[in-house]
Amino acid sequence: MQGKMAESEKKLQFLLSLLEYKGVAKRELARMLGMTPQSIFTYFKRDDMKLSFAQTVASKLGYELVFRLEKADAQLQSGALEIEAPAGDGGLSRLSFLRVALQQYGISRKELAEKLELHYMGVNRWFKVDDIAISYLYEIAQLYGLQVKVKAVALPPDAVK
Repeated sequence: MQGKMAESEKKLQFLLSLLEYKGVAKRELARMLGMTPQSIFTYFKRDDMKLSFAQTVASKLGYELVFRLEKADAQLQSGALEIEAPAGDGGLSRLSFLRVALQQYGISRKELAEKLELHYMGVNRWFKVDDIAISYLYEIAQLYGLQVKVKAVALPPDAVK
């Protein structure tokens, strides 16, 4: 599935844009995270990382990431996918937006696993560990005619780690 994505479409473009907006180079990001620059460069070269790590990066930059999956040609229906509370607040999990999208669009986990050619237990594990590789979000979106929307919401200054 990854080969079908347009070459110009970067899955981590939202993070590249956030780094550019904040004026932070990848080397500086590596220092902020206590990692080697090579590790950071590898994530961007592969154009993939776990959702939890993307949220850690954004948090270091003072932002919370809000993800949505929505129909490319439709308006959000009654705000069903507008889950903008920070992960963990009010009992919301990192993958709340994915749970809501699956329910909203009538997609079962079993069907999703079959379409992704994954074992059902692998898909269930995403929800158990509350994490997913960002590349799978784009595969899911492509399979179901959805778009991945990412919004960066500024954190209060005292919340930046």
